[in-house]
Amino acid sequence: MRVSEALLEWIRAHGAVGVFVFIAVENLGIPWPTELAFIVAVDLVRTGRLTYLEAIILITAAHLTGSCIGYGIGRAGDNFVVRRLRRNRHMQRAREWLQTWYARHGAITVFAARLIGQVRPWASIAAGLGKVGVLPLVVFTTLGSAVYAILAVELTRVGFRFWDAYPHLRLALIITVFAIFYGAAIYAVVRGIMSRRRRGSATGTDDQPETTPPQ
Repeated sequence: MRVSEALLEWIRAHGAVGVFVFIAVENLGIPWPTELAFIVAVDLVRTGRLTYLEAIILITAAHLTGSCIGYGIGRAGDNFVVRRLRRNRHMQRAREWLQTWYARHGAITVFAARLIGQVRPWASIAAGLGKVGVLPLVVFTTLGSAVYAILAVELTRVGFRFWDAYPHLRLALIITVFAIFYGAAIYAVVRGIMSRRRRGSATGTDDQPETTPPQ
């Protein structure tokens, strides 16, 4: 909580520039809570320092900037990400799958990935690895990011009104927002752990040596 508070204060201290930098860096795969930037952006709109349209443009531009940098990292022929992939057979298979998937569904995948919180920070790096063209990346990242920005800003504005009107339900609001942004990721992690445990149990049972009953 203290980390989130410190990040929120940093964004507030830098205003629109803080919002831009925070969102752009998140699109490089840094898993920090982007909703903090939306809180500040909506506050800037409420206090008249930004218009609604300016806030949407600012957020969309930040997403696009971070995405283009991530895309460049993915497209580079020899970099840290690629070297790590080469050393990990699971990641190498994932990279090959990404390349095949983006070759078939590149444009729609770029657009859809902008709307999924847990996928978005890595989507542009994956698009670079998948060899998506620059123009489709820019166009569909811009469109998807604009849609996401509008939805997130509206959700944050509703949250502000709810927060002010129902102070006794603030904990429920925090839990709901956390579930919306991170529920899918938590579910995927828990499901993966449970699946590995089940496979481990099955393997352990099958691998037990056969015993011959005493004569």
